[in-house]
Amino acid sequence: MPAGSMPKVPVSQAASSLRFTKDGQVRAFYSINESGFDRAAPTAAISQGVEIIREFVDMNGNVIQRVQMGQEFLVRLRLRATSREKLPQIAVVDLLPGGVEAVLELRPPSDTSNAGIDPAFGTRPPGYSSLPVGLTNKSNWRPQHIDLRDDRLVLYGDATKSAGTFVYRVRANNAGVFQVPPAFAEGLYDRTVNGVGQPGRLEVVKP
Repeated sequence: MPAGSMPKVPVSQAASSLRFTKDGQVRAFYSINESGFDRAAPTAAISQGVEIIREFVDMNGNVIQRVQMGQEFLVRLRLRATSREKLPQIAVVDLLPGGVEAVLELRPPSDTSNAGIDPAFGTRPPGYSSLPVGLTNKSNWRPQHIDLRDDRLVLYGDATKSAGTFVYRVRANNAGVFQVPPAFAEGLYDRTVNGVGQPGRLEVVKP
């Protein structure tokens, strides 16, 4: 087989073990990838070292389950370490309902005297300058990095015993009733640390 090639071999769901072999002295590498989704949403929250709570709220902080199409509202994430004073390098995955998109906050003012410099990066508090979303006046947890995708946010940061809150704006673009998977938190290098929140429900109606 040519060097650098990586054949893909499907593995049966009924398999209980895998065995890899090779011929010759050339080094061989392998990786296993598993993907899919739960057929039924979890019915209870899970907290194994870390606790996560996700809520949809209006601009006044009231929990909501119904919005109008085109309306902006907020997602409030709360993260707390339950086993230690501090848990470093936690990844949080927050799936968005269908037709809901995150609203970018890195918006420069209409006028600037510093040509060639994006003023959006200079007007936000330290720690937020490189984050595309998030409301500083409603948040006290500052992720070190955010991976913004079409259907989810992936946030990376540390969790402490004191609950941290991160709030970001979203916009509803499609009408319908959406079942929302729970937010999920896991240690990047310690998979025994993980937490799953409660699933949600969001109704988007036409104005």
